[in-house]
Amino acid sequence: MIFTTEGIVTHTLKYGESSIIARIFTREKGMQSYLVRGVRKSKTRRKQYLFQPLTLVNMVASHKEQSSLHYIKEIQLLVSYRQIPHQIEKSSLAIFISEVLGHALKNQEASEDLFHFVKQSMLQLDETRQPLGSFHLVFLLQLSKHLGFHPRNNFSRHCLYFNMQEGLFQNMKGHDAVVMNEEESETFSRLVETPMEEQGNVSIPKPMRSLMLDKTIDYYRYHLAGMPEIKSHSVLRTLFSG
Repeated sequence: MIFTTEGIVTHTLKYGESSIIARIFTREKGMQSYLVRGVRKSKTRRKQYLFQPLTLVNMVASHKEQSSLHYIKEIQLLVSYRQIPHQIEKSSLAIFISEVLGHALKNQEASEDLFHFVKQSMLQLDETRQPLGSFHLVFLLQLSKHLGFHPRNNFSRHCLYFNMQEGLFQNMKGHDAVVMNEEESETFSRLVETPMEEQGNVSIPKPMRSLMLDKTIDYYRYHLAGMPEIKSHSVLRTLFSG
């Protein structure tokens, strides 16, 4: 079966001496793996730019229904990023987001809404002139909505403590590893209700921003089975919370 689709590259793995396996979240087929032969050879190495984290591509792909590894017949840029490859903050955010998506969308089926959300978020990241300190936090919480575990934002003077395991605010304190304190919960509530287009308006002190990143990743671990340590986490802490 041959079809045309848009795709979002999440990550690649080396395969053999000169090839790669590219993991691409496609509009038509969800998350898929593609064998790209010879792309690491010196004569074709320039094509590797097509497989950088979160590159938006148009592709013609060949799929076999009983196979988990497919082939790309044609591929080209859908959008050429102007700022992400050249600005350290934006490129670091792209690497972090691609790492999270690689785990969160591992077995993801096709979803028009999810694909549109990720695509538009990456275009926003490339084009925005707003502060980026809360971009990754708002992105993760908006992504959780598409993955089915968006926090219930019932924060009030009666429900001051966010329970990460239950995904809602409760009226009593609990174990620190599971339940946020009042200050953390209030900040988390603000982030939960912030849409992507308004992420630049969220002002959070750096120490709290660092804590929110830790807590949001912990929240993902409670709701995504097998979620490993995010290696690029420490880079964002240095850039946005240091």
